[in-house]
Amino acid sequence: MTRVDLTAISKSFGSVKALDGIDLTVEDGENVAILGPSGSGKSTLLRVIAGLEEPDAGDVAFDGVSQSGIPPHKRDAAIVFQHFALYPHLSSLENITLGLRHGLGLPKKEAEQRAHEIAGRMQVEHLLGRKPKEMSGGQRQRIALARALARRSGIVLLDEPLSGLDAQLHAVLRLEIASLLRSVGATGINVTHDQLDAMAMADRIAVIHEGRIEQLGTPDELYAVPGTLFVASFIGSPPMNLLAVDADSGTCAFGRIGAPGPVTLGVRAEHLALGSVAAHPSAWSISGTVGLVEPTGKDRVVQLVTDEGLPIAFRCEITDTPVPGSRVTVVCDPASVHAYSPVTGLRLGDAVSEGIRVSEAAGVR
Repeated sequence: MTRVDLTAISKSFGSVKALDGIDLTVEDGENVAILGPSGSGKSTLLRVIAGLEEPDAGDVAFDGVSQSGIPPHKRDAAIVFQHFALYPHLSSLENITLGLRHGLGLPKKEAEQRAHEIAGRMQVEHLLGRKPKEMSGGQRQRIALARALARRSGIVLLDEPLSGLDAQLHAVLRLEIASLLRSVGATGINVTHDQLDAMAMADRIAVIHEGRIEQLGTPDELYAVPGTLFVASFIGSPPMNLLAVDADSGTCAFGRIGAPGPVTLGVRAEHLALGSVAAHPSAWSISGTVGLVEPTGKDRVVQLVTDEGLPIAFRCEITDTPVPGSRVTVVCDPASVHAYSPVTGLRLGDAVSEGIRVSEAAGVR
């Protein structure tokens, strides 16, 4: 197991700043996901850790030892790529042992013993005689992962290893990879744009945006208390409803807002419920017309459209699902409403603790 310390990592490509002062510590044996949209800098960060890119500033250290000037093949890190990167003319056994023999200098017998050991643990030993073209995408990805784990490196870097797979296999391998990393005790750093992968596989998630880490925390922390407007809009399905309070009128979908300063309000779909102000006098309410209804299995995600054209998502039971085109009101506890600064993008607190109130409800028209 290896601890990874990233200190003030910056990297630019011409006028484009891909990484902007990244600080991150991954503890030994921890599995951390780097989560962000395309172009956020996450793959560049992984390449810097692997030594495939040199940072313009900052330092990468493994167990306190700076990796500056150390080439990729001499770093204690194995990589699993998005597109497998298997040699098509070699068998699975040869693909796994090639790096062991020529990179680590192991004798052929020892390299093959390692290959059979890890292939057995991953239940792919029957594939060792096959070439990549004779295997499915999922089988090829298992062999690519076996090749990385056979190195017995302290760090395993995963560059969106599941993005090319079908949904069912994707879900299966997501759990397999997380289990394998924990069983071998390797420190895992997984780059992904898929929040479900990040939440299922990682102990902690670093949400990256425009080359900066917006928030670092456990999956539950990021979902329950998004620290910035970007994290609130990126984490969750559906994402958090964000309601900008108009600076001139002081109004939003909840009605006229009294607040100490400029504010954007956020509320999760599950914190909104069909109801009325009469039945819930202390609740905040939003009214509108039902648009799209999305079946999710156990419940429904309903999109309500306010008279101003703002879409608001809420969840409801299957038996309580309103029909498209109907007028409804949803209510919520103001303590479940998050308050963000539209200037800095940072979370201020919840509406109650910040002294935010609805002085005039929007009401049903």
